[in-house]
Amino acid sequence: MSAISLSAMTKIIKGTDPDIRVGAQAKHELRSCVEDYAMRISELALNTARNANRNTVLPQDIIAAREQLMIGVKFHQKQTSK
Repeated sequence: MSAISLSAMTKIIKGTDPDIRVGAQAKHELRSCVEDYAMRISELALNTARNANRNTVLPQDIIAAREQLMIGVKFHQKQTSK
């Protein structure tokens, strides 16, 4: 079972254009992407917390994890655009 509802995916997509229709497969695909991104951030944040000898993930761990992911994305974009 998924942790994120399909209705949440509809709300996200419709947040950009409330008049747009959203196909069922589009909702599923977006949910898969969002869950994958959240899992990657969670893993990085957990590592940060453990490296700081904490059992609690803090907001700054999530922020640092997102920044780490974005650095990787930017690096990958530079490599593929050459």
